[in-house]
Amino acid sequence: MTSSPAPEHNYSADTFARVAGMSRATVYRHFSDRNSLIMESIVRRARIGMTPSREKIRSYPTFGERIVEGICRNVRRGLRDPMIHRLVSPAEATLATSLLSTSGRAVELTRELWEPILLEAQESGEMRADVDLTLLCEWISELEMNYISSIGAGVGSLEQLRAKLETFFVPSLLPAPAVID
Repeated sequence: MTSSPAPEHNYSADTFARVAGMSRATVYRHFSDRNSLIMESIVRRARIGMTPSREKIRSYPTFGERIVEGICRNVRRGLRDPMIHRLVSPAEATLATSLLSTSGRAVELTRELWEPILLEAQESGEMRADVDLTLLCEWISELEMNYISSIGAGVGSLEQLRAKLETFFVPSLLPAPAVID
């Protein structure tokens, strides 16, 4: 299912069934509940855009730009996506917790997108070799979801996020400068 219901819908099984052109019973044959249906829809839609997103991120000339612009791009996409926007709303806190923490799906998607880019940076010496990529992807996932939520609620901006990433995050990933005797 690649299209999504309009933002004003309640994301019920009936809505998904109608958008997918199937019966509600068929939907529930494949998904145990509404949350698993929403989660799988988000995962599927994210995977469809994974390769073009990764290529766009790789097009930035420096590792710092790839990290900053890639995260900002993901936050922008999340702000435009009605399902993601709803997911991070207070009314859907249970589903958001499930996606972020319990199921691990958000981290899994973040890792699918970022791990090849991060490994390339480590192998080329652009990024510290001792950075735990699993932990880093988990942090990027949480950061993106938090910024989608806060910017969507009118708190903060992409410009502020970009400045914080450039000032604090990117330097923490860069290798220490070589000491010359």
